[in-house]
Amino acid sequence: MADRFENPKARKNRLVCLAAAIPEGWVVVGEHHSPACDGDGPNARVIKLPGRREVVSSDSPIPDGYRKVKETEIAVAEGKARGWLIERVD
Repeated sequence: MADRFENPKARKNRLVCLAAAIPEGWVVVGEHHSPACDGDGPNARVIKLPGRREVVSSDSPIPDGYRKVKETEIAVAEGKARGWLIERVD
């Protein structure tokens, strides 16, 4: 079976409602509106399995085997927000 880091399909974005837990190993890369979630405006998180390097939101869990490299910005519905560049520790 292919390693998730080598399989681009394994890293596709998914949406989870704000009230839902982030699955272990996944990171938050943005926010979005989903009709499947309660509320108006950005009511869901965009999550994905991280690649070797990933820009994540500041409230994203950092999976085991990754480290924060530097603070940065991410695009959100209201403009920009704090984020982190993370990288896999080999």
